[in-house]
Amino acid sequence: MALKVKRLFIVLPVLFFLGLVGIYYLFPEAAFDLVIRAERGVGGLAHNTADVGELHFAYLEGGRGEPLVLLHGFGANKDNWTRIGRHLTPHFRVIAPDLVGFGESGPAPDGDYSIRKQAERVRDFVMALGVESFHLGGSSMGGYIAGVYAAAYPQEVKSLLLIAPGGVAAAEPSEMHRRLQAGEAIPLVAANAAEYDRLLDFAFAERPFIPGPMKRVLVKETVAHRPRNLRIWNQMNRALEDAPLEKTVKGLAVPTLIVWGAQDRVLHVSGGGVLAAVMPNARTAVMPAVGHLPMIEKPGETAGLYLKFRGLE
Repeated sequence: MALKVKRLFIVLPVLFFLGLVGIYYLFPEAAFDLVIRAERGVGGLAHNTADVGELHFAYLEGGRGEPLVLLHGFGANKDNWTRIGRHLTPHFRVIAPDLVGFGESGPAPDGDYSIRKQAERVRDFVMALGVESFHLGGSSMGGYIAGVYAAAYPQEVKSLLLIAPGGVAAAEPSEMHRRLQAGEAIPLVAANAAEYDRLLDFAFAERPFIPGPMKRVLVKETVAHRPRNLRIWNQMNRALEDAPLEKTVKGLAVPTLIVWGAQDRVLHVSGGGVLAAVMPNARTAVMPAVGHLPMIEKPGETAGLYLKFRGLE
């Protein structure tokens, strides 16, 4: 009897392990979902949805303290904030939505994905949650939207965290801009697996490891969203011509931390200095050996910079 029990204790873990391996290879979407749920759980974040008028929002929320709304960048989604989440949720009620047209949020019924329109939609979203005063952060395109929001509604924004924000026209040309001017394809839009690999190399100084089956899920999603992303890209660049961020936030007194990766190939690090020169309460922090997405590459260090800025560390 004792021998049978011993064998059972050996066999059951092996069967469980083989079951996980089978899920991993045979059902990568299910495995990917399990990993994402686990990362959110570690970050203290839970998945929620909200319908605001005609718009459907998916978002992550968790933590305690004053609200901190975080906006992802172009071609990304709310899970760009899961790794940094565990460093922020002990101090803030973190709210990270999928912007309209991205992730699990619905498309724009009117087809308008301009920066100003997206800022208005973010306001509708946070007001629907009953959040009337909050801290606001954004990465890349999300940083552009956050800056436009703060300039339009400064009384609602307690502080700004701008991580390599887009829209800084007076910055030195980045590698991406030089490539685009030379007629090359947009590095942030992928049509196949090879282009997705190049996208990762372009966005990160040291790209995170993604297992093959899970990367196939990400490639599939990226390629499926490519047509809409191209439309959004064109609208976003028209906003840059009409209302560059440095002009929009000039004189804005909201306390602002601007974080940039020193090896950012997407948007030139000089943009931080351009913004700090026109914002009276802005500070800049340049992170060495980091690319375009510091909150993914160095989540603890990025959160530490913001917590220190807010006097919480």
